[in-house]
Amino acid sequence: CFADLCKEHFNNVKTNIAMFNGWDADVIIEDCKTAVLWNGKWHYEKIKKNHSVLQVQNRDKIKLAEIKRAGYIPYIIKDMGKCNPKFVEEKFDEFIKQIAS
Repeated sequence: CFADLCKEHFNNVKTNIAMFNGWDADVIIEDCKTAVLWNGKWHYEKIKKNHSVLQVQNRDKIKLAEIKRAGYIPYIIKDMGKCNPKFVEEKFDEFIKQIAS
């Protein structure tokens, strides 16, 4: 849903392309050189027995560094819930305000 809102608002939007030294971003907005990472609960809490939050967070740090190295601005959205279109719209509005400032 977030990518669809971005596509309505911006001219050049890509999704899930590994263009940061093998790492991807959920939404890449070329218009403002921003890589949006939609981080779900597993980035912050243990979900399964074999799930390592530390490993996920270490991978996130590497990904952020590669995004910055490529000249893009990382933008992280923390989503701890389930599918909620209203939440997506709120996060999109926050994103638009953030990049406009």
